[in-house]
Formats: sequence, structure tokens, C-alpha cells
Amino acid sequence: MDSDSSHPERHVRVASPEAVPFLLVPESLLPEVEHPCRIPVKDVEEAEFLAAVLQEHCGLYLGARASEFPALAEWADATPVGVRVGGPWKKDPPENVSELLARIPVRNPVSQGRQSFSEAEQGRPLERVDPVLVHKRDPANVLLANACRVGALQQFNAFTESPEFVFDHPSEHVQGMLLTELARQASIATIHGVGLPLDWSLIMTRLSLEFRRFVRNDVPVVIRTFVSFRLPEWAEPVRSDGRRRRMWIAVQGWQEDVCCYSGLIGAVSAKAAS
Repeated sequence: MDSDSSHPERHVRVASPEAVPFLLVPESLLPEVEHPCRIPVKDVEEAEFLAAVLQEHCGLYLGARASEFPALAEWADATPVGVRVGGPWKKDPPENVSELLARIPVRNPVSQGRQSFSEAEQGRPLERVDPVLVHKRDPANVLLANACRVGALQQFNAFTESPEFVFDHPSEHVQGMLLTELARQASIATIHGVGLPLDWSLIMTRLSLEFRRFVRNDVPVVIRTFVSFRLPEWAEPVRSDGRRRRMWIAVQGWQEDVCCYSGLIGAVSAKAAS
């Protein structure tokens, strides 16, 4: 399997914690390893998914105790960073997909400085994404800003008001309908960002969201997504014969370093009629 040309020799396993911004570590090794973005893993399945999400930014560290984790060591030593890790996720979403994504710090060395996380950081202007990326005509209806990819994990700042949504009473928290629209826009923008041509349509087939706590209007919101459909950036565009591709998108809404809501969106893509 060919590896990413920017990392032609590197496999997922790393020799030192300092080698990567995100460090996958077996749970029992956590107390022994110093790293600002340690991510615990229980088995190969969890490590494989997290490596597909973080791609070139992560590595698995086993240190001197590698013999205690033969399955993880074998997998990591055989898996090059690049196409094999960065290709589409062809499996169903893990049952604990939201919990796995929640292990990845929202504040991290890759995205830090590109997102506004606190009131003190709100001086940086929110730059809305291109309306075409979320299938909107009016830029005022775009709810996403400051897009930043961390491997295959997409992060956006979120606007919590829109002229498209008018509610009959004021509220201190963001209404569920607007949070759903945030999830929808983030999913569409992410799919286009990883290779779906802009002239293709996206048809939502499933929506499941779990709201864990209120999202406040006065605190910055970060939306994160991971989509199973992904074209490596060096690949040709998708086929133009109109064939549909099924995909799923995991989405999360974060506020004050807490995941406030999360869910899964199912969709199919098809070339728009000419």
C-alpha cells in the first residue's frame, strides 16, 4: 500500500511521544506517558478509527512495554500513514463513535489559534465559509466560520443566530432547530471539503442527535465532524455518472471544552441533474 508522499517512511507507531501532536496510548500506559494530547485506546479497533480520523497528526506509542500489546504493535508497525489510514472509512460507525471523538481535545496544537474558544479570543473576526459549501445563496444564512481540518476531523466556529430562524420567544440557549441546522451545514461543508464536487447534491437519509446540555448563546461554539466518505487529495474526482455514494457523518457541538450534543447523519450523494 502506498503511503502519503509527505510521510513516505512513517508508520502509525512512533518511537517517542514528542513525534506527533496527538498520541494514542494504551489505557494502562497513560500514567507513564507525558504528552499534552494523550488519547487512550483499548484495542486495535479503537486505534484504527482514531488513526483514520487524525491521520498524519497521530501516532501510537508503546515505549518499552510494546511486548505487552502485541496486537496493537503489529497493527501499528504494518500501517503506513497516508492512503491506508487516510482513505474512506468503509465500515459502519463504531458503536461508541461519539465517545471516541470526544477523546480528541478540542483545544489542540493543530487547531489552536484558528478557532475562538473563549470570550477573550472573540476579538478575532469570524470568517464565514463560502455559501456554496453549505448550499446557501445568502451569506447571512451561513452558520459556520473559521474552518480548520485536523487530519480528517473538521472543526468550525458557529454562529448561533440566523435570519432563517425566527423564534416566538427569547431564550438564553440555542434552539434545537438551529443546532440541527448547524449539524447539517457542517456535514455538507465537510463532505465537499474532502472531495465531493460542488455540483453534486446531498440527500439526507438519517438524522439522530443526542442533546446532553443546553448550548448557551453567549459562549463560543465549536462544531466538529468526521465523514466516512473521503477522497485522498491526490485522487481523481468522483465519478460523474450520477452513481450514488452512501456515507455517514458524525457531528458534535462543543462549548467550554464540553460536548453538548452529538449525533449521526446518513446521506447519499448524486450528481445534480444537468
